[in-house]
Amino acid sequence: MYNAPVVDAHIHISQTGEWFTRQYNASYVALMDQMDAGGVTKGLLLGLAQLDQNDYLKKVCEESNGRLFALAAFDPTRQLVEDVAPYLDCGLFRGVKLHPRRENFSPLDERLFPLYEVIAKRGSVINFDVFGHSAYLPMDQLRPTVFDRLAKKFPELKMVLSHCCTPWVMEAFFAAKSNPNVYLDCSFIIERFRGSSVTMDLLYTARHLDQKLLFGSDFPEEQVNRYLSLARVEFKDLAEEKKANIFGLNAVKVYGL
Repeated sequence: MYNAPVVDAHIHISQTGEWFTRQYNASYVALMDQMDAGGVTKGLLLGLAQLDQNDYLKKVCEESNGRLFALAAFDPTRQLVEDVAPYLDCGLFRGVKLHPRRENFSPLDERLFPLYEVIAKRGSVINFDVFGHSAYLPMDQLRPTVFDRLAKKFPELKMVLSHCCTPWVMEAFFAAKSNPNVYLDCSFIIERFRGSSVTMDLLYTARHLDQKLLFGSDFPEEQVNRYLSLARVEFKDLAEEKKANIFGLNAVKVYGL
């Protein structure tokens, strides 16, 4: 068994514990219980702009005694870069979470360019929610080729693409392989797409690009400890060094944890 920190790099919580219309427990208490059950060393909270929760995430991170960090939520359709700057200054936020398909904007929207420049200059990170469906945004605005273009336009901007850009996992593989500033996380997808090409492509990515792949659960959509167990089974045949990278070391490096 590898001896390295275990980091969940994709977590959501809510102040009320409710999770939209779904019957999930998204509370801080449930999160910490599941992290403890799985032996997870640290976690990264990803803010959602529609919940207006940056202040709450800051409070939770302060109370966690160094166990939790966060990405500030930002919606370019209604916010300015100045709105997120105070959170980036406090030391608990490691960058920004962007949700193009929820807030209905293209990652190549020029309104985002000042944010990209600020984040790149700070050495912080942007996590993009990238999943191949949206009621509003055309699917071609979510493909990994979009982020390949973005990575080359802003080569100092570190980006993590959530859910391995499912269903375009192999495109995401090549976007990460081609650009030193692009990383992937494997949250949510392991069981949901079992038996499809997604899980085969994920395993290929883990074998051949382990230094660019981060573990994340997508709590509360997935239970932290259960999803960690699923991922360990999925990656059981990998070399111990590769597993150490995926399950913690990459997140420590990318997010400065």
